[in-house]
Amino acid sequence: MILEHQNGLLLWRKSLLGERSWRDDLSYKLLFNPSGKSIYQFKEHTMELSTGESLLLNPHVIHKQLFHTAEKWIVELSPVLLTDIAKEIGITAQDPFFTKIVFKHPLIHQWVETTRMYLQMQTTETEQRFWMENSLIQLALLLLRLVPGAHAENWNIEGYDPSIYVVLDALKQSYEQDWTLDDMVALTSLGKYQFSHYFKKETGLTPYSWLQILRVVRSQKLLQQSDVSILTIALEVGFKNAASYHTVFRRLYGQTPGTFRKRLLHA
Repeated sequence: MILEHQNGLLLWRKSLLGERSWRDDLSYKLLFNPSGKSIYQFKEHTMELSTGESLLLNPHVIHKQLFHTAEKWIVELSPVLLTDIAKEIGITAQDPFFTKIVFKHPLIHQWVETTRMYLQMQTTETEQRFWMENSLIQLALLLLRLVPGAHAENWNIEGYDPSIYVVLDALKQSYEQDWTLDDMVALTSLGKYQFSHYFKKETGLTPYSWLQILRVVRSQKLLQQSDVSILTIALEVGFKNAASYHTVFRRLYGQTPGTFRKRLLHA
């Protein structure tokens, strides 16, 4: 099934799941994996999505679908739609530019399931058009709020289970501290293994990876609004050294903090 709208496109398919050609899309692209496993290849690496996980690509990210084991769910969103909505909600610094991470969020999953149920109903083309228009706007709002990026100064954690939320909230309050897994577990009633497994199941990330991404997000304002060294910024947000900061930053944005800083200054 393919539904097209001026604001984007929705593809839901349980066949033709094999390898595709390299793509360089003009749109933002949400890859959601409803069940099974999917793998996408990029020039420098591959990324795997398990059940319920998502990956949001910025325009012009060259990629190739290798395979989906069960079904494929892809939503393309017009850059004009994302930019206009970002401005409407107060994001005016630059066009949305998201981190490249595999993640899970219950509100994204809920959007997919609601849309899936609607698409299985007997509806007219007019009804589908109205549904698509409003549904794509809702999704754009969710992505701007829930997926970290260069346009955001923080990382929204609304919607997670309370046992995970309490840890995420504590990390946000003191991300620059030297957190250990024991420190995080102490905030919950879970055991260490149970906590690690549940955190990954709920967010799609390990606790340490989530913290490192948060640190990068919080560093962006310093990169833009100060002229202090990259090392100083890295240490201030909690990294042990500039090398580890560079590594995580490049993985998320495909560029160094220095290049990113120049981009922000000329936005």
